[in-house]
Order: sequence, then structure tokens, then C-alpha cells
Amino acid sequence: MSSFFGFKKSAKQEDAVDKGPVTHEVILHPPQSSNLLPPKPKQDGDDDKAQQLRAFLDEHRAAHPCDPEYEPYEIRWMNNEMMYHRVLRSVRSDIKQAKKRILETLEWRRGYRPEVIAPDEVAPEAETGKHVITGFDKDSRPILYLRPGRENTKPSPRQIRYMVWSLERCIDLMQPGQESITIVVDFHGASLSTMPSLPTARHVANILQAYYCERLGRAFVVHMPRFISAFFNALSPFLDPVTKDKIRFNDNAMTEFIEPDQLDAQFHGGTYNYKFDFPTYWSSLTQRCGISHDGRRTA
Repeated sequence: MSSFFGFKKSAKQEDAVDKGPVTHEVILHPPQSSNLLPPKPKQDGDDDKAQQLRAFLDEHRAAHPCDPEYEPYEIRWMNNEMMYHRVLRSVRSDIKQAKKRILETLEWRRGYRPEVIAPDEVAPEAETGKHVITGFDKDSRPILYLRPGRENTKPSPRQIRYMVWSLERCIDLMQPGQESITIVVDFHGASLSTMPSLPTARHVANILQAYYCERLGRAFVVHMPRFISAFFNALSPFLDPVTKDKIRFNDNAMTEFIEPDQLDAQFHGGTYNYKFDFPTYWSSLTQRCGISHDGRRTA
């Protein structure tokens, strides 16, 4: 298969044998060996621009108050100083574009309410392990595994809400100072019938790029069958250059970024012999993140 974005194709999948005992344990705390990257450098004037963005949101909120039920979550989002700098980086410090993007994000969050999507709402999407958050890379980023081959539902808005729910749980698992996640897209077992439609993939890519600015630290796309190449070529025009640059199509290099005991054993060099068990995974993740079954915070 031809390379995509200039990277080599992935190697064949290894069997998860001789990797130690199988475990259902979900890794939800970064290991002591991981390091937190220093903050991204700022351009001259970015601190002043960040203050302008906060003032811009305060002015908008005064004229367009938030629903009191959701307001605590909105304030929590607004009080994250790094958020303003992520928005600025995403638009190369263009204050006009930054105001446009941050206002669009505010309105999207008010309508979508990503922090309070109820686990009970999206649990049917989670039963086969098509999204699994477990482990951390060497820079202490939470790892989100996406496995289209485990698709268990028909296309629907709930599929996208589950993706957003998973992104929010990754953010919950970040230690202070962490801003981004690592995503591993594993196409083992995928077929045309389990693949998301191109409009769905575009929608998800837009959410990640527009409303979760600079949250993607790096991504690995592995075990790609031939038919996936055309899918990514069709999706490519909708990915911004910064996002494209973070994607790697070669699983042999994954242990350069992820310690073996944090990497699923089905990937080259991984020794974390994890087997998905829905009840264990779901209870572990929701308890760690302090989320009740109806979406309310318990901590």
C-alpha cells in the first residue's frame, strides 16, 4: 500500500503471546517514569491576547448568559488559562481568528455539553472496546485506542457523542500541566462495513480540530488494510497541516514514545497484555474520573 502523508505503512500485527499474564486492569495513572513536557513557547504578545480573549468571553456571557445548570462547567472551562493559549496556537496568534474560534467553541459547548454526557447514554457504544483509554506515553499523555474493527452499532449521533465522551475522559486523566493526548487508531479486523462514513469521520475531525484545539499530541495509525488508503486520501483535505504532522503510520516506532509496559501487547514492543472487559473498564474509568451514571460529577 502506498504511504500516506509521507510515512511508511505499518507492520503486520503481532500475536499477544509470551507477553506475560493477561490482565483486565486499566492503567489510569501515569507511571513515575513519564515526564511532563515543558509548556509550549509563546509568541510575543500572547499573554495580552489571552487576556483579550477572556475579556471577550466575559463580555459575550454578560450579554448572553449561560444556563445556570451548565454554568459551573462553562466557568471551569473558561478558568483554564492554557485553553486561551491553545486557541492562539491553533490560529498562529491571529487575535481575530482566535475570537471567532473561541466563541464558536463556547456556543458548541453550550449546546453539546460535553462534560455532562451521561455514561448511561453512551455505554452501548462502549461494550466491545472500540474506544479504550488506558496507559500513558513517555510524556504522560493519556492513550486513547480507537478500533474500528470492533464497531458494534449503526451510524448515529450517539457514536459521535461517545467519541466526545472519550475525549473528555482523557482530559480528566491529565495531570496538571498536561494539555494533549496520544491516539492509536488500530484497523485490525476492520472492514468496509465497520468503517465510519466519510461525513462522520469529517465531523469527528472537525470537532477535534475546532473545539479541542491543540489537544492531539501525537497519533499512530496501524494495521491499515488496502481499502483504508482511499478513505484517508479522501479525509486528508479536511485535516489541517498541524494535525497531519502529528500522525505516524508505522507501529514499529511506537516504543520510542510509549514505554513497553504502557503499550498494548498486540503492538510491536508492547508488553501490557490487556484484554478488554467492559464491566471492569467502565467502572474503573467512571470511578477514576468521578462521573456518576447520569453524568453528574461525584468528585
